[in-house]
Amino acid sequence: MHRLATPSLLLTALALAAPAQTVTYTKDIAPIIYNNCTSCHRPGQVSPFALMSYADVAKHAPTIAATTQSRYMPPWKAEPGYTSYRNERRLTASQINLIQKWVDQGMQQGDPALEPPVPTFPTDWQLGTPDLVLQMPTSFTVPADGPDIYRNFVLQTGLKSDQYLRALEIKSSAPTVMHHVLFYSDTSGDGRKMDGADGQPGFPGFGSVFLLGSSSNLSATIANALAGGLGGWVPGATPEFLPTGIAYTLPNGADLILQSHFHPDGKVEQAQLTVALYFAPKPASQVFSVQAPGFFGIQANIDIPAGKSDYMVRSSYTLPVDVDAFSVSAHAHYLGKGSRMTATLPTGEVRILLWIKDWDFSWQDTYMLQNLMTLPKGTRIDGELIYDNSANNPRNPFSPPKEVKWGENSTDEMGSLILNVVPHSPSDALSLQASMVSYVSKTAAPVGNKPLFISTGVVDGASAESGAVVPGKVLALYGARLAPTGYAGPQVDNGKFASKVNNVQVLFDTVPAPILYTTDGQLSVVAPYALDGKSGTQVVVKNGSFSSDPVALPVARVAPSIFSTNLTGTGQGAVLNQDLSPNNAKNPAPAGSIIVVYATGEGQTTPGGVDGQRADGPTYPSPAPKPVTVTIGGVPAEVLYAGAAPQLIAGVMQVNARIPAGVQTGDQPLVVTVGTSASQPGITVAVKYALSGL
Repeated sequence: MHRLATPSLLLTALALAAPAQTVTYTKDIAPIIYNNCTSCHRPGQVSPFALMSYADVAKHAPTIAATTQSRYMPPWKAEPGYTSYRNERRLTASQINLIQKWVDQGMQQGDPALEPPVPTFPTDWQLGTPDLVLQMPTSFTVPADGPDIYRNFVLQTGLKSDQYLRALEIKSSAPTVMHHVLFYSDTSGDGRKMDGADGQPGFPGFGSVFLLGSSSNLSATIANALAGGLGGWVPGATPEFLPTGIAYTLPNGADLILQSHFHPDGKVEQAQLTVALYFAPKPASQVFSVQAPGFFGIQANIDIPAGKSDYMVRSSYTLPVDVDAFSVSAHAHYLGKGSRMTATLPTGEVRILLWIKDWDFSWQDTYMLQNLMTLPKGTRIDGELIYDNSANNPRNPFSPPKEVKWGENSTDEMGSLILNVVPHSPSDALSLQASMVSYVSKTAAPVGNKPLFISTGVVDGASAESGAVVPGKVLALYGARLAPTGYAGPQVDNGKFASKVNNVQVLFDTVPAPILYTTDGQLSVVAPYALDGKSGTQVVVKNGSFSSDPVALPVARVAPSIFSTNLTGTGQGAVLNQDLSPNNAKNPAPAGSIIVVYATGEGQTTPGGVDGQRADGPTYPSPAPKPVTVTIGGVPAEVLYAGAAPQLIAGVMQVNARIPAGVQTGDQPLVVTVGTSASQPGITVAVKYALSGL
């Protein structure tokens, strides 16, 4: 007997029959390119080709599609969702998909009348017409090969009064050999005296710029560097104006010093630098750069063994006065893998100021905060970096890898996160400077036998992603010396998991967490329910008599994640079919049947969660945030149960859901939402289409 199509099947058929959207350059692509790409991709700028017309974009379309899909372009390394920045160069998923669709459809131009006007720029400077332009009188010769070069160039400003800088923009006649440039003011005349003494423009040395007008005393050197710094430029940085009311001071009669770092690129280059200066009214407070670790990591004992893929560096600085932060950045070389800066406020709140998951030496930007951020006295600033000195790092300059220590060359390493601030009260400037000099002057104490981990080494036990922790969430901690060598499993007594295993404890604000297992490099714990209602926590690992430094983590109320069978946080979910057999591509679940999904991160429960308690019934806690919903293949599924997983530790959630009719055969996206928070993307469940009932 012929059956009428169900509404869901009818809608599917109509969707398949509908014509695909025709994407054109003039209507769809040009607005994306002109708003996000053309400012750099135009003549006279750093990009290797222009994107100012249909012909330009069509010529490079496959490259544009590939680099936007990977998010290599536009260059923007800061993770979203934690701190808001000005002028974010981040395309939306729909914009990226639109570019790919345009390429797939043959890169049609469309109606020229619909194309928006090509952006115009007032001058060849990105920030517009400058107030003063300074240029090196002669170029500096960079040899074809050899070690990296630090050279300090002296530009006489001729200023007859104090001026205040809201921006500096730099151009080089040889951008391929530029590593970075730091700007300093010199009122002593010492730089001018040394300029050209060896027959070439400028004078040599990394640290010599800090000694201008001061003694060789370390504290005096640091104070001079703090007072004379005017910001800098690194590859990938986009010039921006400082927020209104904030400016660097360029004193009357001062020379502008360009501390320039060159790395030879295989051919002789003639480098001539030109700087545009943009003036502002006199600001109320002096600008300071808070670095953690200090002085680009020179005091952090950086010494990365060959083959080490997860070398960690961290440092903390506590603000002695109230400040207003306005920008943040990071610096490292080729071995850099990731970096994160956090602020722990006196209230306990933890803010992620900057998080770069995938460090790239070629794209080092300064991220201007969307609004000034007031950080009160007593706020602890933590800077953390991780390095990869293994053969698996494609950017490693050495093959095979070799030991790398702190140094000035590109093939050495540095490491710091930099927070630019002004004292909330101008009268606090001297106190802040004295505190920073003291901090930077001290060499970091050797880690010794202490456990070592950093905040990005604390990851979701299901998604394997770092971020905020959630009450009751299963976590994994990665580091060094976290526990005695070897594996130790959980200890369960009367249905409760112990919080001390193998003489190891993990404390969240002094509250011990239930432990699932320990090794010297990895721990698995469940975040205590006492975190509920907090906005941050300090985590300490105690291995016998040794304790780690406290590591700051933000806390979220809920953040569900689904376990995967391969333990990577993506792919086949940890799912049982209705007959309790494992779900997979060879054993898919029929549409209409019930599946059992295992997840974590549901947050506080009703009744309240008990740390380490095994769910033995007869009643089972359910997530306090409501509702719990499930989609399979994008289609809402009926949820039959959502709560504690029987016989498993509190913090593991079980969700029973029915696969909706009409879901296609194959691996389908699986999403669990608790309240308004959805589980991680990339988890799938294997489904087979059920013919019965059609």
